[in-house]
This record gives sequence, C-alpha cells and structure tokens, in this order.
Amino acid sequence: MKIRRRHELGGICFLWCYDIVKYLLFKGLLESRGIDPLVFLFFDMITVPGFIVGCARLVNSLTGRVMAWPKVLFWGIMVLINTLLPYVYAAVAGGPQFDTAAWVVFWVLILLMLANLIRTIRAGLIAEKQ
Repeated sequence: MKIRRRHELGGICFLWCYDIVKYLLFKGLLESRGIDPLVFLFFDMITVPGFIVGCARLVNSLTGRVMAWPKVLFWGIMVLINTLLPYVYAAVAGGPQFDTAAWVVFWVLILLMLANLIRTIRAGLIAEKQ
C-alpha cells in the first residue's frame, strides 16, 4: 500500500469540506464558549495539508518505504502540530469556558499521540538494526 499524491489531494479536499461542515454545525457552540468560529476555521483549514502530507509520509514509511528515523520524527511532529493547532487556539480563546474535563481529554490526546510517535520511531530503529 502506498499513498500517492492524488490520494493526498483527495484527502485534503475531503477534510476541507469536513471543516466547512463542522464550522456550519458548531458555529454557535464555539461563539458561546468565547471562541471566534472564523479563526478556528482558519486554523483548521490551514493545518489540513500538513496533516495529510505528514500522515501519508508516516503511513508510507510504515508500509514499505522505510524512512530514516529523523524524517519519521519530523513528519510525526508535523502531524502532531497540525492536529493540535486549532484546538490549542480553542483552549486559549475559550479560557475559563474550557473546563477540567476538556483539559483532561486534551492532554490525554497529546500524550497518546506522543506515545504513538515514540513507538513508531522505536519500531523503525529496531528494524534498522536487524
């Protein structure tokens, strides 16, 4: 399995459409929490290409075309940043409206993504040694 450029473009278009639907559905909720929905949409849409390309590189490196671990680390961090940026904005902008449960979920997701990235890099390093 290899993710090609045309698949990446399709994924980008799909997520942009998804972002617009999310904006339309959750605009009122975001406003009620003190979050500007247009700024959230902006961050959500500009992070899509980096997220899709990063995911494609990681999937390709795990399914055959092995990349050096620094590249896997770079693309893993790229995916992490592009995943979190809109939600970091929401957490900061929402300030006091962002309750304890939301912070717990936020940090658990960050830790899970970091653990997965570390696991992926370790697996790549072990494969290189063999």
